Amino acid sequence: MNSLSGSICRLCESCLVMIISLFLLFAVPKAANAENEALHIDSSAGVALEHPASKHPGPIPRARWSEDWSVIGNPAPLVVDDLAPVGDEFWRPLKHITLNKSGERYLSVGGEARLAYEFYDDKDMGISDVGYQDALQLRLALHADLHLNKRWRIFTQLGYGALLDNREGGEKTADECDVNVWEMFIDYRVPVKAEERIVVRLGRQLIETGNMFINAGEGNNVRQTYDGLRVGWLDSDFIKAAGFAAEYVDFDDDSFGMSGTDEYFWGLRTGVRLTQPELDLHLLYTGWDLSDRQFEQSGGGRHDEQRHSLLLWLDRPMNKDRQLGLGYYLAYQFGKYEDQPGDSDISAFAGFGEIKYAVYPEPSTPILGFKTAYFSGDDDPDDDDLNTFYDPVFATPFFGYGRDIQPHNLIFLQPNIGYRFGEQDLLLTLSHGFFWRAEDEDAFYGSPNGITARAGVSDSSELGQQTQLAVRYLANPNLLITSYLARFFVGDVVEDAGGEDRDYFHIGFHYLF
Repeated sequence: MNSLSGSICRLCESCLVMIISLFLLFAVPKAANAENEALHIDSSAGVALEHPASKHPGPIPRARWSEDWSVIGNPAPLVVDDLAPVGDEFWRPLKHITLNKSGERYLSVGGEARLAYEFYDDKDMGISDVGYQDALQLRLALHADLHLNKRWRIFTQLGYGALLDNREGGEKTADECDVNVWEMFIDYRVPVKAEERIVVRLGRQLIETGNMFINAGEGNNVRQTYDGLRVGWLDSDFIKAAGFAAEYVDFDDDSFGMSGTDEYFWGLRTGVRLTQPELDLHLLYTGWDLSDRQFEQSGGGRHDEQRHSLLLWLDRPMNKDRQLGLGYYLAYQFGKYEDQPGDSDISAFAGFGEIKYAVYPEPSTPILGFKTAYFSGDDDPDDDDLNTFYDPVFATPFFGYGRDIQPHNLIFLQPNIGYRFGEQDLLLTLSHGFFWRAEDEDAFYGSPNGITARAGVSDSSELGQQTQLAVRYLANPNLLITSYLARFFVGDVVEDAGGEDRDYFHIGFHYLF
């Protein structure tokens, strides 16, 4: 392991580069004073097909197509219930460029710039030969949202992702992408009744559903996108029913070279909103047709699989009037793993989630939380059953922002405590997590598609413990600053595999307009 002093020197060098880049990125007029919720980026947040109809521009989400700037075309004053409208006045002329007299046809333009620095000491807890690894990442994107009328719209987003310095040991899959079409779709909205509508969307798009279960990878430099079709029946902001079928899109380094991968993803979803006990109940089915997946099963080779998941999700979000929040999931998986003649049968299950409690019903309050998770492992890698739970697009910051723990063959417990400074839009969270293998005969999986430590390296279940301090600060309605500092204390499994304690640090600046 590199010495602490060496790590600090390299951190200082990278910070100098980051400061210069920040000056170039954010040398724009400061955002106007407005409501505090003008920027919401959460790696585990669910995204609906359509932003609910609103009387004023809503918060700036990471799913940029969900913004609603139609109110700017209304000649009435932009004031609702004596609240100032959300948004940055400097960029407002770009948000609603009227194209006809009625104002129904308009163009909305926006973009984002994300600069993030992270380091691992050591990568893969020292199991691999990578050792110390750091990277300075830049993400730039511009989008245009053309509303032809109240029913038809076309959305396009061009994106660029780059490493501003080399990542030791090789790049991650989603590190870099030359200028490419990240999203391009057309959708059609059919009003049903009141605030209900059916939305049909066709083209390249982000797909996030089931909250943590299906995530686009906000923590990566380049998000996962798909080419496909989505249909949703929505009531205001609630998804009553939805379905999708799509093909994975790769992370191509060549300009405008992103294309399908011949891996497929599909699903159905429905839900009901219970007034007592103020709980949303969702049912989700997803299917994957994936290539070259690696498990301990059959010697750790890579084989294709077809996997189906059934998910029950209980959701009770916290809000200003609700101190207790929870999100819990029960999942079962079945399918085929093509590792031998006749294939292996997939049978896996999981239960995971978090409960949160705000001590005071006020903007500024301590928040207590407790996460628990069980993801099944394979008790016999030599039989014809694969029992390892697998989700390649899970929101892994659930475990820690280092993103080197995966929801495969895992038991996880994490108490956490935070403090929300309501007036300053600042949230500090301190957590300590405990990790074990669910099955000793299965591997430790530290990447979305690979084995970090084979099953036979240790007879123990203990992977280790991790302490993390997280900081999220909304500096103004357009700029979010995040930072994470974590130390992983290795257990017997990682130590027996040659690993050592790992330090992780991240700082990110995300500007949206």
